[in-house]
Amino acid sequence: MKLKKVINQGNPRWRVSAYVMGERRQRFFKTRNDARQWMATLEADSNCDGFWTRLTPAQRVEIMEAFVASSSLGFRLTDCVDHFQENKNKVSTTVREAVETYLETIDDKSYRDVTIKQVRLQLDQLAMELGSTPCREVTCTMMEQWFAKRKWKRTTIDGVIGKVGPFFTWCIREGYSDYNPCKEARRPKADPSPPRIFSPFEAGELLQRAFIDDNGLVPYIAIGLFAGIRPMEIQRLSWRDISGQYIEVTANKSKTRQRRLVEVLPNLSEWLQLGGELPAKNKRKRLTSLVAKCGLEWHPDIMRHSFASYHLAMFQSAEKTALELGHRDSTMLFRHYRELVVKDEAKEFWNLKPKLNEKM
Repeated sequence: MKLKKVINQGNPRWRVSAYVMGERRQRFFKTRNDARQWMATLEADSNCDGFWTRLTPAQRVEIMEAFVASSSLGFRLTDCVDHFQENKNKVSTTVREAVETYLETIDDKSYRDVTIKQVRLQLDQLAMELGSTPCREVTCTMMEQWFAKRKWKRTTIDGVIGKVGPFFTWCIREGYSDYNPCKEARRPKADPSPPRIFSPFEAGELLQRAFIDDNGLVPYIAIGLFAGIRPMEIQRLSWRDISGQYIEVTANKSKTRQRRLVEVLPNLSEWLQLGGELPAKNKRKRLTSLVAKCGLEWHPDIMRHSFASYHLAMFQSAEKTALELGHRDSTMLFRHYRELVVKDEAKEFWNLKPKLNEKM
């Protein structure tokens, strides 16, 4: 291929002489730059012709099939190659290996012992189910199948995701995975039935029976019913946290690590004046026995749900009730905590006071 400046039909031109497909060809251009661009095009075509002719028929078919497949997905062939190379270089770590490393890291963090215990339990179960699976291959469907295999209800699944979800977020950070399969995992529909609460009569029976048979449990039950504090938070309280007007739930005792003050209403004040254990020892066994004596049914968070329902009915302020519960807004209150009660029932509930003469 040659480039030369010549006079063509009386005009200065740049002539390119080259062989194309075995034939000699000449073209004339007004500028040298235009001539060089055509030469570059010929060189590229020549390279492509040479590359393609050196391929076997099977290799040509393979390239064409790859082109069609990538085009149907909206990608260029080079995009697919780049993506493959990127994933090939990523770390491949199994769920079991990642769980072992993750559990070592959370031991060094400021988690409560009970939280670490729960996280360990859920991740050990996950490792038993998907231990040999690479983290980046765990899908939402796999998580859904695991939930179904364990026959967990919606509330249990929500709790499991709360413990397992941060693990997969950590896997993304460490390069073990590209996404969190918990985020898009489908869950069973929530139970549409309202939360279970104690009637004023049942709440009064439980408290009075505790006053007579096991006075040490009175503070635990009274605070749960009339302050709505979470059971685990009550067990972290001491008498020093209670003043005449408020119960202080400090950050290190709060589930959300947010300090709050819960109002001590008049009837709660009277029950607390009876004394008792705070925190209560051997609480689970003693409470089970007490509930059985009263002939009542115990349900998860029944005291907190009772407080929320009667407090809202009495004071007619969702914001105030949510504040006492330690929620950021009233969304959780209406979604999970409230049962409908009438104002007369609420008045009866908030007038429950110790009957001191029954113990004498």
